[in-house]
Amino acid sequence: MLRKALGWVGRSVGYLLYALGLIGLLLWLLFPQEAVRRYLEASLNRVSPTLRWQIEGVALEIPEGLTLRAIGGYEKGEGKIPLLRINSLTLRPNIAESLQAGRPQVGYWLTAGKGTVAGIVRMTDWQKVLQVEGTVQDSQLTDFPLLSRQLGRTLQGSISGTFTGTILLAKGEMAELEARLKVANGRLGLKRPILGHTELPFSQGTFTLRGHGDKLELAQGRVESELFGGQFSGTITMHRDLALSQLDLKGTMQPKTKFFKGLDNTVALQAFRVQLKDNSLPFRVSGDLSNPGIHFEEYSMHVQTLEKELK
Repeated sequence: MLRKALGWVGRSVGYLLYALGLIGLLLWLLFPQEAVRRYLEASLNRVSPTLRWQIEGVALEIPEGLTLRAIGGYEKGEGKIPLLRINSLTLRPNIAESLQAGRPQVGYWLTAGKGTVAGIVRMTDWQKVLQVEGTVQDSQLTDFPLLSRQLGRTLQGSISGTFTGTILLAKGEMAELEARLKVANGRLGLKRPILGHTELPFSQGTFTLRGHGDKLELAQGRVESELFGGQFSGTITMHRDLALSQLDLKGTMQPKTKFFKGLDNTVALQAFRVQLKDNSLPFRVSGDLSNPGIHFEEYSMHVQTLEKELK
C-alpha cells in the first residue's frame, strides 16, 4: 500500500512538473513581445509626456521573468541622444512569497550605466497602493543627463543607499518615501560663483531623505569637500517641473584653505578668518532648485566685501 501511495505521489509530481514546463514553454513561444513593447512605450509616454520613450526589446524568460532592454527617454522631436537611459529592467514574480502573503510581490533589477537598483515591489492594497523597497549601488548622475539639463548645471557623483516608499496608483505619485543616501566623488556646478568658485567638488555627501506628498525633508546631511566640511538639513517642496521645486536648507561649514584660494591676504580676509577661527560659517540656501540663492547670515557683509575684492 505504501509503495503504491509513493508511486502515485511520484507520478503526480512528474505530471505536475511536465504540465508546468509545458505551460512555461507555451508562454515563451506565444508571448506577444511586440504588442507588449508598444503598450509599455505608450504607458511611459502617458506617465511622462515631456519625453519621447522607446524600448528596444521585451522578452519573457523562464524563470528569470520579464525583461525590458534599452529603455530611453528622448527629447521631443528628432532627439537622438537619450536624456534618460536604462540598460535593462527585469521583473520577476516572487510566487512563494506572494502566495504566503496573499498579495502580489515582484522582484526587480534595474541597470543604468554601471549602476544598479534592485529590490521588491508589493501590492499592499489591491490595485491602490504599491510598496517599493530597494538598494542603489554606484548609480552615476552623469548617466541621467535629464537632471543636469533640467537644473541647468553640472552634476556628477556616484549614488548608493537604500530606500522604501509607497505609491498611490490612482494618482501615480509617491505618497511616502524614506531613503539613506551617499553621493561619492561629486561635483556640483554653481550658477552664482562663491568667492570665485564656479563649482563645488566634494569627496562624499550623506543625508537622510523623508518624504510625504510633495514635501521632502533632508536630515543628518554631511558633506566633505576640499573647500570645506559641512552639515545641513532642510526641505524641498517638489513641483511637476523639477526646476521650480523650492529648496530651503540651513547649515554650517568649516572653510579650508582652498576655500579662500585666489584672494589676496588683505585686512578684510584676515579679519574674516580670525572671526571664523573658533566658529563655523552659517549658511542658508533657498529658492528655486534650478537657481537658489545662498546667504551667509551674519557673515554676509564679510563675504560680499571679499567678493568685491575679486573683481
